[in-house]
Amino acid sequence: MPETTDESTFPFPPGHHGSPPAAYASRRETCPLAPVVLPSGDEALLATTFDDVREVHADSRFTRNLRYPDAPRMLPGSDISDDPHALVNIDPPEHTRLRRIVQSAFTPRRAEAWRPHIQSLAEELLDTIQTGTPPVDLLETFAFPLPINIICRLLGVPSEDSPRFRAWSDTFLSTSTAGAAERTKAGREFAGYVDALITERRRIPGTDLLDELINAHDVDDRLSEDELARMVRGLIVAGHETTGNVIGRGIIALLRHPEQLAALRDDPALLPGAVEEILRVEVPGHGGLLRVATESVALPSGGIVNTGQAVLAPVVAANYDSQHFPNPEAFDILRSGDTKHISFGHGPHFCLGANLARVELQVAIGAVIRSFPKLALACPVEDVPWISGSRICSPAQLPVTW
Repeated sequence: MPETTDESTFPFPPGHHGSPPAAYASRRETCPLAPVVLPSGDEALLATTFDDVREVHADSRFTRNLRYPDAPRMLPGSDISDDPHALVNIDPPEHTRLRRIVQSAFTPRRAEAWRPHIQSLAEELLDTIQTGTPPVDLLETFAFPLPINIICRLLGVPSEDSPRFRAWSDTFLSTSTAGAAERTKAGREFAGYVDALITERRRIPGTDLLDELINAHDVDDRLSEDELARMVRGLIVAGHETTGNVIGRGIIALLRHPEQLAALRDDPALLPGAVEEILRVEVPGHGGLLRVATESVALPSGGIVNTGQAVLAPVVAANYDSQHFPNPEAFDILRSGDTKHISFGHGPHFCLGANLARVELQVAIGAVIRSFPKLALACPVEDVPWISGSRICSPAQLPVTW
């Protein structure tokens, strides 16, 4: 195990304004694939180049099955990797089978069909904010309620329960602030909620995605009962957590770059490109999911991951690789050249909701800009509080005036 230094123990502290840890850049230059000690005390190789990260995500020789004896752990005690039915923990071909059941709900066409609904909800939330008195926390009043309510509507889940989803997600994603007992308790409560929801929907059927998933079990026998419950839980958490944080981080990024915000106000056609740059730069997760090599793998950087070794491949490290993104630290909504970030992952586990998330981000950012032409932070940007000790790196609050 390497000597514990500032760059040997994961997670690393984030940079200024939630930017990626400086350790990613220095390691990329000197040791692009080298060990780190995880919060569990186990060791993993940390990949930091775009090509290595992309390869780890795509290569079938890296497994998400961490449920064998003495498997490496991200956290001490139980965590999300223990769930054998969670989609993020399953390898092809089982992963492919499960993903195929739900992927039709998240095609580009279906995502675009949701745009009017997202627009309507965004305007409703912003209208409510405008009736209040500033300052207002834009995270609590807009950035999180928007995607939570959309995934609830898509599934057919009561939107009034959304605050509970946020609390459970915060606990699941904690790397240091919540202990194993708290994570277990949150998981048990969430599981009980979803089980009761499925039971009630069987009693009173509807026509939502939740009903499609229930039918995939009850009628078509394509989902087991455990797979059904885990699928619903995964969609609820994944459907709002990251998108809400990216909305918040994106708004801060634009407020920190007023000239680019002004350009976006003057030309709304720049919005899709601005969202892609926000997605590249403002990744709210500075870590990633552990994978283990099932056989020895040579990565593009020349590094070797031996059979049984764990590897951590953060997409944020890849998105700041200067070999793919010149001047990667610069936030530039007019960025040209290679703009193909991998914020939604790559390979079999590419984010199922990427199309919907893009539409939500475009609508959310555009609606805020239009509704609040004088939007400003209610405190110096240095005083915005940030979440630490979590798989998520994001503002804890986003106080704004208008």
